[in-house]
Amino acid sequence: MAKKEDLDLDVDGKGGKKKGSKMKLIIILVVVLILAAGGGGAAWYFLIRQSADDVAALDAAMDDGGQDAAPVAKKKKRKNHNEPPIFVGLDPAFVVSFKDQSQARFMQLSVELMSRDQEVIDIVDSYKPMIRNNLLLLFSSQKFDEIVTREGKEHLLEQTLEEVNNTLLNEAGIDGVEAVYFTAFVAQ
Repeated sequence: MAKKEDLDLDVDGKGGKKKGSKMKLIIILVVVLILAAGGGGAAWYFLIRQSADDVAALDAAMDDGGQDAAPVAKKKKRKNHNEPPIFVGLDPAFVVSFKDQSQARFMQLSVELMSRDQEVIDIVDSYKPMIRNNLLLLFSSQKFDEIVTREGKEHLLEQTLEEVNNTLLNEAGIDGVEAVYFTAFVAQ
């Protein structure tokens, strides 16, 4: 037969099981609060503090010894040099004639531009007619005797790069063409 202790029903509602339930609930709430505080601290460290460190590093990198920072603000920050180069040709080839007293002279050259930023290449495509126009004016202003030498060609490369970046900066507010290459050069 059943013992009296086993049949003891908690009729008055003051049993010991309720105290244990409240204690479990308090422990669970404390654990949840500790985990939430730890998660919030980790989020602060990785998101807010790291971005503040990045801003400080960027400020230090842009500090150029007191030089005027206005021109830097206009230029787009260049991408990492570890990225592969992207080339775009200014087709068709440029053909320029020169005034010479003894005979007709002309120059034909093909130009390729290089950047590591696809956005810059897309902008070059958008402004290609302006770039070609400005380069035609630059090429036709050269002296034949100067451009046939290696030094003259290298100087023309520098002028071409400067002209392309100036056109992009004036028209689109961005530069980023890193190099210019003459892939064909005929002068006679």
